[in-house]
Amino acid sequence: SADWMTRNLDYRVEVGVPIYDEDVKQELLDTFDISWRDNMKARVFSEKQDNAYRKNNNPKVRSQFATYDYYLNKLNS
Repeated sequence: SADWMTRNLDYRVEVGVPIYDEDVKQELLDTFDISWRDNMKARVFSEKQDNAYRKNNNPKVRSQFATYDYYLNKLNS
């Protein structure tokens, strides 16, 4: 789950932990950055609660594929 809403906490456990290893920390930050750049299926949550798709003129980034490529590159390097 990507959030800590009550409905998500009723049937599973969410855990938050500190990350001390700098390599792991960087890997997580890289993964978050990939997710934030997603502009294929990303939605913007606004005060209007319209949850509109994020649209821009940047090259298309689909985070699922970009994350796969990121880890594939790490394995092959």
